[in-house]
This record gives sequence, C-alpha cells and structure tokens, in this order.
Amino acid sequence: MINMTGSKVHKQTAVQQVVDYLRNYILNNKDYKVMELPPESQLADEMGVSRLTIREALTVLESEGLIRKSQGSSTVITSFARKLSGGLDYAGELSKFINDCGYESKVDNISYFWEKCNEEYANILHIKPEDEILVVKKRFLANIIPAAYCINRIPQIFLKSKEINEKDLGKSMFDFVEDRCNCKISHDFLEIIPSLVTSEIADILNLNEGSPILRVDVTKYTIEGYPIMYNTEYYVDELIRFTACRTMSYVK
Repeated sequence: MINMTGSKVHKQTAVQQVVDYLRNYILNNKDYKVMELPPESQLADEMGVSRLTIREALTVLESEGLIRKSQGSSTVITSFARKLSGGLDYAGELSKFINDCGYESKVDNISYFWEKCNEEYANILHIKPEDEILVVKKRFLANIIPAAYCINRIPQIFLKSKEINEKDLGKSMFDFVEDRCNCKISHDFLEIIPSLVTSEIADILNLNEGSPILRVDVTKYTIEGYPIMYNTEYYVDELIRFTACRTMSYVK
C-alpha cells in the first residue's frame, strides 16, 4: 500500500503534484512485490483530488514509461520503472559519465552568477518568475579534448546561503546540490534536443558555429518530488553517445 498520509495537494497544481508524488513513489519502490498502483478512486480519495486529476497524472506517467494502463482499473508498474527504482544512475554527473565512456575527465572554464528566473525556467523548477537562481557553467574535457558544456540552474530559495566557493563548483554538482540544499536527489528526467552551435558554444567546445550539436535538458528531482536543478548540457557527438530505451503503445 502507498502511504498517502499528509499528501493532500493544492488544486491549482494538482496534476503536476500528483505526477511528482507518484513518480517518486515508483522510482523509490523497494518492494518489488508491489506491481500495481491502487485504483484511481482510492488514489483520488487519499490525495484529496478528483479522479480526472488522477487520470491525467497517470497519463503523464504512462508516457514516461513508468506505468502501463490495462483494461479495467489496473495500473501496472512497468519492468522499465522497476529497473530504474534500484537507484539513481550516477552517470547523471557528467564527469562520471565521461569516465564511463572510456576517457579521463577534467573540468575547466568554471563560471557562476546569480540571475532572475525567466518564465520558462520558473515553470520547470516550480518557482516564481523573477525568483533568483544560481547559474553555473562548466566545460568538461575527455583526455584534454573539449567534450561537453553544462549550464546548471539552482533556485536560490533552496540553497543554505549565497556564499559560493568556486572550488566546490569544480567538483560534482550532484554532491554540491545535495549538500548546499540539504536534500537527496532520487531521479532525473531528460529531453534530447538537436541544436545548432552558438558562438558561445563554438568558442568553448572548439566547434564551428552553426554546426549540429546534441543538447540534453535535464531536470533533477529530490526524493520528495521537487525539481531542484535544471541543466542544459551540450555534447560533442564524436566523443559521447547515448543509448535510449523506448516503450511502445499498441492500439487495438
């Protein structure tokens, strides 16, 4: 059974909050005997929302491949989700990812600044537009060759203080966020976006401006389901490759 105690949500963001709560439950589910979510009616009663809200949230989770809706009221946790629930793949940290690709990783060109959040990032991070965010930019090298460029965005409201030591930023941003925000990161979701090299990226990654580049947008979540960091990452495709697993939907 899912413990829904104290989990009632605010109506204006009900669907997203239900999505975050159930996604967190699924990805942190250590009881592999639990193969299904409770019925929609039970979830609605225990979370204090309508069945329509629950149904919309489940549609989002199904599109992410975490659940499978079957005929009737059964909602099955997929085998893909159960594989993910074993814990966060630490390759989400770029240095570890580059090392796993067979290269020696190094970080340079570190910079940081504070800025007011725009509407796009505010929607992703569930904060208000104009709220302040910490922006950290870093270049990653693979065997001294520029391999990736990462822009990290962290809401100021979650940080213990605004005092930043640049040496800390040269290490794992995963560890930095968990320490400075006093949280635990449980999972992330990424979107792969074909993009073109801007003048800034061309200078940093030694690429031709206007040439294609692989962009990955990553949102990292705490175990409570809150988005704690939003990253934009650019990869030199000659050095780094991704493997994706997709689920299929069948219409009878």
